[in-house]
Amino acid sequence: MPDIARPLAQVRDSVCAMMRIVRLKPKHTKHGPAVVQFRVAFVGTAWCIVPDRFLLTAHHVLNEGKPREPADAFYAFTVPANRDEAYCFPVIAFPHEDAEADIAALEIGPPTAPGQHIPSAPVTFSHPPDGSQVLTIGFPSPQIEAAQLDDAGRFLGGGRFFLKSHSNTGIVSAQYAISGKWFFEFNVGWHHGESGGPVFALNPVAAFAIMQQYRNVDTPHGIFPGPHRGRSLEAVRQRIEQLGANVI
Repeated sequence: MPDIARPLAQVRDSVCAMMRIVRLKPKHTKHGPAVVQFRVAFVGTAWCIVPDRFLLTAHHVLNEGKPREPADAFYAFTVPANRDEAYCFPVIAFPHEDAEADIAALEIGPPTAPGQHIPSAPVTFSHPPDGSQVLTIGFPSPQIEAAQLDDAGRFLGGGRFFLKSHSNTGIVSAQYAISGKWFFEFNVGWHHGESGGPVFALNPVAAFAIMQQYRNVDTPHGIFPGPHRGRSLEAVRQRIEQLGANVI
């Protein structure tokens, strides 16, 4: 069995939790102007492909599979080595949104705390053979107790969160093409909140797929979640190369 500790340490700090801030529709009252309210939630995982600039995630984390709402604000949070401090980077642009492939590229701006960085992880467009060991990293169901926003709904950098990345290992269980598009299945069990996180091959260490969904299995007792599935990064190869990712 390969040593997982070394590749995990190599790429863990490249993985981020994604916060979404939604401005709620004001509720008018008889006693004065409605109070502006916002909904704040961690909605998925992203990971850096160009240091301090570009991230990849699953498209469906932006709005639960629907087109992204332009008024929504997004922030990427990194927790170096899963220590106590989390650092926030605002998402300032969306250079690629592909709902069909369920992959999106995000551009981040400077962090709210100066001097912080997000390192990149290498990517590959190769197809590791079935049985190859893989490493996944994501942020399962982060908890928010409080978040400080300004009147426009911008995150001010304060709050109380439980925010820790979670790693797991498994194998490539199957792979196949559907209408010319390449899919992988894994025996890794990921959790709510890890959607959009990377799936790494270990030799060499490079991300080759994104955690996206599970394939439903129809049984005599109903439909149940089946194998976990992700698309090959080949689906957005041209865009990833244009953005300047480290391809190996």
